[in-house]
Amino acid sequence: MNRNNEHASRQLQLHTERLIARLLQGDEPNFLRRHARLLDDYFRQAFETSMVGPRLDNRKNPYAIIALGGYGRQEQCIHSDVDLLFLFKKAVPADAENLIQEIIYPLWDIGLDVGYATRSLKECLTLAGKEFEVLTPILDARFICGWSLIYSDLMEQLRNKIILKKSRPIISWLVQNNEMRHDHFGDSSYLLEPNLKEGQGGLRDYHSMLWIGCIKFNIKMPKDLEYLGLLSHEEFQTLRQSLAFIWYARNRAHYLCGRKCDQLSFENQLKLAETMKYKKINGQQPVERFLGELHGRMEFLKQQHLMFMYELGLEKGRKRRRKSQKKSKVAGLVVIKWGMLNFAAPEQIM
Repeated sequence: MNRNNEHASRQLQLHTERLIARLLQGDEPNFLRRHARLLDDYFRQAFETSMVGPRLDNRKNPYAIIALGGYGRQEQCIHSDVDLLFLFKKAVPADAENLIQEIIYPLWDIGLDVGYATRSLKECLTLAGKEFEVLTPILDARFICGWSLIYSDLMEQLRNKIILKKSRPIISWLVQNNEMRHDHFGDSSYLLEPNLKEGQGGLRDYHSMLWIGCIKFNIKMPKDLEYLGLLSHEEFQTLRQSLAFIWYARNRAHYLCGRKCDQLSFENQLKLAETMKYKKINGQQPVERFLGELHGRMEFLKQQHLMFMYELGLEKGRKRRRKSQKKSKVAGLVVIKWGMLNFAAPEQIM
């Protein structure tokens, strides 16, 4: 066992505890990103001090450590999974298992839920092309350390060989998964025990927007939803505020339960309302005020997701018609079929 990594994992644990303390005090608005960066620091140090790494002959078969999924998006809640890809340019060497033990085992020892895959570049692309469950976490991939060119190769070939050639079936699969997820978990914007992640109006709706945006428009960051006109400036700002509230509630739930927890039970809602300092106002109980605000935030996220899907012609049971044959005028406005509005002439804007 590499003693350097044992020490680094304990330091990671200490710094994380301090970060969580600041979050609970209301002094850490960038918790998700800072939490992810603490993990980044650990992996970079582990890579630099690795005793196994030099035996892998990095010149002939270089490798990189890559963050996937929520960790790749830097959305690292208190008890979120840490998903990694150890990517080799050529075949995965036999000594790779020793590298995993050296880097990952110290994190398991401090209680982190770390998942990993060890693949060659060719294997990774082949699997991503066949199994879209493998593809979607890679859409969120972020380079951490190692040989950066292999990460660049992965993302370039992923786009050219898979995304551009299979965009339609990939998006159809995502849309179908969304519908199944909504059917299973229900509409979290009004349920009494909402699921913060998987329910309709939950975080997964936002992730679906990012994935589809990545596939169709090659967006690189959430802000691109606004830059490309998929959301207005006001919509994007309100979306950020809604996400921040949901993430904060999720972090509080993680801390309260001592584990990953996305389904808010009645009991936990009472405790969250208290810890988030909601007060009784005009006869409305703290838990009612908390749930009311949460439902409002999730309703906005749900509506943005629905409008996003509608604008791209992906709404269930109906495709958007960008050029409608049926129009009618109302006080200077053109009311297009399906309810879209346009000004009849530029001067009507004034």
